[in-house]
Amino acid sequence: MPEYTQKTIESFFDQYDVTDPDLKAKILSDITSIIYDYNMHVVSLEKETDEYKKRQILNDLNEISDKIRETFGEAIKKHGKRVD
Repeated sequence: MPEYTQKTIESFFDQYDVTDPDLKAKILSDITSIIYDYNMHVVSLEKETDEYKKRQILNDLNEISDKIRETFGEAIKKHGKRVD
């Protein structure tokens, strides 16, 4: 199971190799609320002591991570990716 830590939007841009400022601007509105949700779940996971609730949060984080990956993939496909 992956280790979850809070991340900045810029770290996700780095992770998905999005370097073009125009593409970043186009993706930003699609991804901001999802990354906020991701980070709030990480905070909840760090505070939670009940093992059952931790597993639920981890499942949610896996789903959110999948949504982030899908959103980046769709946005890059839709807006194109300029090679620098």
